Amino acid sequence: MLSLKKDHYYGRDFWQEGRPKEKRIEYPINDRILKKSENLLNIRFPQSFIDLMKIQNGGGLNYPYFILPAEETESIPYEERVKLSYILPLHFENDDLSILSSDELLKEVDLPTGFIVLWTDFHYWVVLDYRKTKDNPSVMFIAEDFSALDSETKEWEYIKIADSFDEFLEKIFR
Repeated sequence: MLSLKKDHYYGRDFWQEGRPKEKRIEYPINDRILKKSENLLNIRFPQSFIDLMKIQNGGGLNYPYFILPAEETESIPYEERVKLSYILPLHFENDDLSILSSDELLKEVDLPTGFIVLWTDFHYWVVLDYRKTKDNPSVMFIAEDFSALDSETKEWEYIKIADSFDEFLEKIFR
């Protein structure tokens, strides 16, 4: 079996530079916006997440792959529409997807509240799990179970990727 060398994230070049302009609202993050977002969501973002968002407010990733506990490689899927794997931005505009629209996104597919959505295509999700805490969330991968018998009701598989966002960063690679 061919084994590919994984280039793990090492604290630099998290965001993809020179990416094609996406049709989404972009503006830099500052402490005021972060505090307003945390108050609105009633949570505290992990400091490493804040540090990354201050560099770039969401967007394309240089390290979109991660390993699930069953040793399966998964990724924040490549989005054909924008030609990259990305994390949602943080903004207050109503006409664009944002981390702040997590509750509305979750409600659309009957997922429970308490998750902060980093990425979704509505079948697969990468989320911060705040269901039992207001800070230091775990990172979860939620996948639609396409083998469910009743196609009217979606079934979901919840898989913890990491106990914290810092641990998640240690697991991502390209």
